[in-house]
Amino acid sequence: MVVRRHVLLGCLAAHVGCARPAVAPGTTAPALVALDPDGARIDIVAAAHDSPATVIEFFSAHCPSQRAHDRRLFELHEAFAPRGVRFFAIDAEAGASPERARKEAAARSYPFPLLADPDGATATALDVKFATYTVVLDAQGKIRYVGGIDSDRSHLTTDARAYVHDAIEDVLAGRVLRVAEGRTLGCALER
Repeated sequence: MVVRRHVLLGCLAAHVGCARPAVAPGTTAPALVALDPDGARIDIVAAAHDSPATVIEFFSAHCPSQRAHDRRLFELHEAFAPRGVRFFAIDAEAGASPERARKEAAARSYPFPLLADPDGATATALDVKFATYTVVLDAQGKIRYVGGIDSDRSHLTTDARAYVHDAIEDVLAGRVLRVAEGRTLGCALER
């Protein structure tokens, strides 16, 4: 019990997420709507029906874990977009707006849309509390994976568990996921 308290206190002190995800893999995704850079509403679940898999990553402009994982997101996009997988990053922090999303996406050269969730409805629907929290949907709109992009935190390592990569591979192959819930190690979202 002492060890668990120290881990929890360490997570809270470092503003790092250590909690288990509240959205269960295997359930149908709730309504997920965000704004594109022009302010148009995007129904993410409807978009998922046009793709064999959809990756939704919750973004934070100030988080070191996000900065580090931008590279992994690029690699995932490069590997899976040609196979029809869709990617969305979502800014659900306080002050989120299409304008801010447009600027951040341009500054980071994202090859996928960075959407705005100004009222936090999408983050709330998925019980997202931390940056880099990622959800993978299948073509039927079912949640197949929830959690971190991988097992790294703010510095990438070569031996990280590639949670999202493996989840996408498993969804595309039509098999049971190796890991359906991964630990999220990003900063607490400022809401």
